[in-house]
Amino acid sequence: MLRFIFWLLLGGILAISIMPASDAPTVFADDKLNHILAFFVLSFMARIAWPRINALVLFVMLALFGGAIEILQFSMGLGRQADWMDFAADVLAILIGTLVGQLINGFRRKTATSG
Repeated sequence: MLRFIFWLLLGGILAISIMPASDAPTVFADDKLNHILAFFVLSFMARIAWPRINALVLFVMLALFGGAIEILQFSMGLGRQADWMDFAADVLAILIGTLVGQLINGFRRKTATSG
């Protein structure tokens, strides 16, 4: 079920990221906070859905996804623009989300073995 939710999130983030800027839903007024929220949740979900995948591999794959979104936004001409600071916000959120997911996985393993 966690993996299914991850794929829904990934598709939703991609869809929102490539739709015209005027039509894209947002949670925060600040664009960077929207990036941080999206990529934190995505990376956290990925880390708990695939606890045995190497965290560095997961980090790189999600960072490539964030970079690909910026390239798509640059090339599609839908009122979006590529921004290095958006990518930096994505990478920061991926790092934090992956670490928090790793902590949750450790807690889950510890509670499973102790009781």
